[in-house]
Amino acid sequence: MKAKKNSDKKIRKKIIKNKKLMILLILVAGTLFLVSTYAWFTTNLNVRIRTFTMKVDNNSGLTISLDGVNFDTFLEISYDTLIKNLGQLYPGHTSQWVEDGLVPVSSNGITNHNNYYFNMFYSSGVKYRNLDKKDGLVTTYLDSESESRVFNRYLAFDVFFKNDSDSPIPDNLYLDNISEISINGGASEEMVGLFNSLRIGIVKVGTVSKTSSANVVQNISCNNDCYSIIYEPRSTEHTDLSIERAVKYGINLQNGNYFDTYAYKQAGGPIIVDTTVSGSPYMDMNYFEKQETVTEEIYSSPLFSIPDGITKARIYVWIEGQDIDSLETDSKGAYLTLSLGFYKDTQGYNQ
Repeated sequence: MKAKKNSDKKIRKKIIKNKKLMILLILVAGTLFLVSTYAWFTTNLNVRIRTFTMKVDNNSGLTISLDGVNFDTFLEISYDTLIKNLGQLYPGHTSQWVEDGLVPVSSNGITNHNNYYFNMFYSSGVKYRNLDKKDGLVTTYLDSESESRVFNRYLAFDVFFKNDSDSPIPDNLYLDNISEISINGGASEEMVGLFNSLRIGIVKVGTVSKTSSANVVQNISCNNDCYSIIYEPRSTEHTDLSIERAVKYGINLQNGNYFDTYAYKQAGGPIIVDTTVSGSPYMDMNYFEKQETVTEEIYSSPLFSIPDGITKARIYVWIEGQDIDSLETDSKGAYLTLSLGFYKDTQGYNQ
């Protein structure tokens, strides 16, 4: 009988111990942050680049290069041209490739006119304190482009324009309206929303003589006068799904109408996700400012002046996560085709 009591006592102790362990595990689980994919902060989205080409009109003496040494009228942007082969002729390049596809980030371009790198902000995801997934929190980080990388969230690289005009008067560089930016047929509505959030950034860095050495050309830097342009190709395109999802944030989104984007201006947090939504009255303006973009007028207005000589610029391609069309998007991916054409006027010849 005594042995039975001892056995029952051990069983009760074991049960009590297991209950304590279970309670402890539940408490621990309740205090951990839960990672989830939400809005642009997800790490599961990607848009892959099928082809990306750049070309210039050479009729007026304009050519283009990735290394500042070999100039032509056509460039193919790929892993091979930006990463594998470029280092041999441009050892200091800081090209950023997207081997796993574009993933939404946020940028307002450059904020320091003596630095030609965009401020690119990214996040690893939204975290929740509770199982009901309310009041999600997000922290963002400022990316660095101090070295070339194969796996990045956005595409970035230097280009060099040679203007052979022999004129003391600068010409103007334009984006040609034959440029094409398209998504593969059959893409889901969510991926079309991401496509509507595409941005192309261009930074003018500086110009040197056509006779300058490769080292001088490649190391052209800002003289406190660098400036950036952000092109928003599909500024008024909104899917039905984007319109529907905006409603719960009190936003009346209409297809065909431009909607302001408020991009990140500084890293930090954690801040509540609902205070990050562009157009929401609850935005935490300590972190955001309106993103100034150019739209279809980019084809009729010059990008920047281009003197006789070699001009260095930097190109960015990214999915703007703060765009209203990136709101709560979650999909497997799609393919983009990009073709950018450039031409210059002959202002120098006409003086």
